[in-house]
Parts: sequence; C-alpha cells; structure tokens
Amino acid sequence: MKTWMIIVLLFLGFFTAFIIGIFVYAANITDTLFHSIDLEIGNQNFTQVYDDTLGQGIDSFLAMADYMGISILLGMLILIIITSYIFSSKKRLWILIEFVILIVSFIIAVTLQRAYDTIINSSTVLLDVYSNQLTTTSTFILNFPSIIVITWAISVIVAYGALPKPKREESTGDVGF
Repeated sequence: MKTWMIIVLLFLGFFTAFIIGIFVYAANITDTLFHSIDLEIGNQNFTQVYDDTLGQGIDSFLAMADYMGISILLGMLILIIITSYIFSSKKRLWILIEFVILIVSFIIAVTLQRAYDTIINSSTVLLDVYSNQLTTTSTFILNFPSIIVITWAISVIVAYGALPKPKREESTGDVGF
C-alpha cells in the first residue's frame, strides 16, 4: 500500500536530519581545526591555502546544509503524493486500512518528534547545530505529526478520486495505415 510510504518517510526524514546535523557538526570542527593551524610552508600560509581551497567547499556545504535537508524531506512528500496517484485504487475498503496506518504513523511521528527534541536538547553543541544551522529541517521534523496527517489526507484524496486517472488506449495489435 502506498500509505506505508508515510512510515518510511518518518524514519528516513528523522535519520536524514540527524545525519545532516552530524555532517554539519563535523564540518564545523574541521573548519575550526584548520583555521587554528598556523603553519608557513615556503611562501604559503596553510590557513590561506585552506581558505582558498577546501575551506570554500566546507563553507558552501555549511551554507546549503539546511536547504539540502528540507529538499530531501519535501522530495519524499512529493514522491508519496505522486505514488498515490500512480497506484490509485477505487476500492473504498482500503481507506479503512489506510486510516489505521495513519493512526500508527501519527504515533510513530509523535515518538520521533519527541526523540528528535530530546536529542537536539541533550547538549549545547547539538542545540547550536540544529537550531542555528538546520532551522528549516529541524522545524520540519518537529512538526512531523501535523505534516504526516496532511500528507496522508492529500495522498488519500489523490488516490481515491480527486484526480481522474488517464485512460490507457488498448492496442489491437494491428499495424498499418
């Protein structure tokens, strides 16, 4: 069933936001470490060479990390809605099963939201990374319960009747003019 994808979204979204946060934390440590090295090799200063090369890549990653996280999460939502349209069904009985999946998904969403809140508030370092550098991604994860309900409603509307599915033309196998 296509609604099971909502549960997959919950876990992938949680782990995506968490992993991006770890990468941001590692990039911050790397940037701080390389800026603290005061080394002259020939006529080159290590910090200056770092700023001109790897430092630009790390700065770009840090500037785009929040956009990458929210893009992945929104992409998963769009994928759920598109999949609901492609695999739409006219059997109304499935709505009851999908309603049960919604209830399970909502319980999981609340659990993951609370776990995420606990994780980011467990230390000042994590709080700084998730609240200052990954604000949009963190807001998305912290609003999981309402987002899941809205996504479920849209996918059910799309799957069970709002948009007519295009009819396929039957091929008779005749070739000719």
